[in-house]
Amino acid sequence: ETERSFMLRLRGRERRLLKKIENAIERMEQGIFGICEKCGSEIDIRRLDARPVTTLCIECKIQQEEEEKLMEQ
Repeated sequence: ETERSFMLRLRGRERRLLKKIENAIERMEQGIFGICEKCGSEIDIRRLDARPVTTLCIECKIQQEEEEKLMEQ
């Protein structure tokens, strides 16, 4: 049962990653790859190198994570 649960979780993660890759390709085709979807600024190349499927600049990502932390409390 543990192995089955692990495999299901792994497949779910793979599906989410594939969706993010598809979205990144769509953004490339639209000419908006590397542009933050929240504030519209360019995403730093170092961030894109580290996480090519990102849609947020580091500042907006930090803000999003802080908001999520507040909602958890």
